[in-house]
Amino acid sequence: MAFTLRCIDVSDWKTFGLLQLVIDTIPDPIFVKDRQHRWIACNPGFCRLIGQRYDDLIGRSDPDYWPKEQAEVFWSYDDIVFNSGEPSENEESATGSDGVARTIWTRKFPMKNAQGEVVGLCGLITDITDLKQRHMEAERMAAENREQRAIIQMQAELLDRVAMPVIQVWEGILLIPLVGEMSDRRAAQALESLLAAIGQRRAEFVILDITGVPVIDSAVARHLMRAVQAAELLGCRSVMVGIGPEIARTLVALGIDFGRITTQGTLQSGLAYAMSRLSAQRAAAR
Repeated sequence: MAFTLRCIDVSDWKTFGLLQLVIDTIPDPIFVKDRQHRWIACNPGFCRLIGQRYDDLIGRSDPDYWPKEQAEVFWSYDDIVFNSGEPSENEESATGSDGVARTIWTRKFPMKNAQGEVVGLCGLITDITDLKQRHMEAERMAAENREQRAIIQMQAELLDRVAMPVIQVWEGILLIPLVGEMSDRRAAQALESLLAAIGQRRAEFVILDITGVPVIDSAVARHLMRAVQAAELLGCRSVMVGIGPEIARTLVALGIDFGRITTQGTLQSGLAYAMSRLSAQRAAAR
């Protein structure tokens, strides 16, 4: 149900004085208009907003004190209430008596006589300038944060590609040095780069150097096994190097079986193994 204000008989000064006292206690600007857009009542908050005395405002209207373009907007919203008989609320720009432009939220309610006819309106103004500035600042900071996160994401992806290059160390032999913690994203990037390099260079061996991986857990182990299995599907065998004592103990404790992967202690021994196996395979093929 729409909220409306019943118009009082202004000749009943006792009642009018009581209502004036009520609106005077409210700090936000309040005004009452007739159908000709003239102010017939207001409170001290409205007087302060415009910078005029009560007696100077009664019987006057918006064009007498507001800039023309602002007064036209105020009147257009008045007319919506007058013609529809329904409450209206809008965000508006208002230049106060100090010359400062403010953002205001104005709620207007139709006043009706006993016959239900709209004979005026009552308006309540809330200054939301600071609130809107804080909202805009929050939106600006959120946009900057989104931009920063996007930049960080791009940098992280670039660092991943740089930190996990696929290097051809010998004809038919690739090396991928894994450095840092292996997240799902980094593991997927490494697998994609590895498979692309195997296909392009027709590699027969790939050396997985995990010397720079600080922690090997079950998740990292699954990523490594997935890479080995994918390489095998492309006809490429895997050699893992860089397993230190701590990582070896961790793998044993986790019960992870690397039986399908050939392991060597160092990169040098891993490369020597791959080269010897590759030479033997090619000799046997002659």
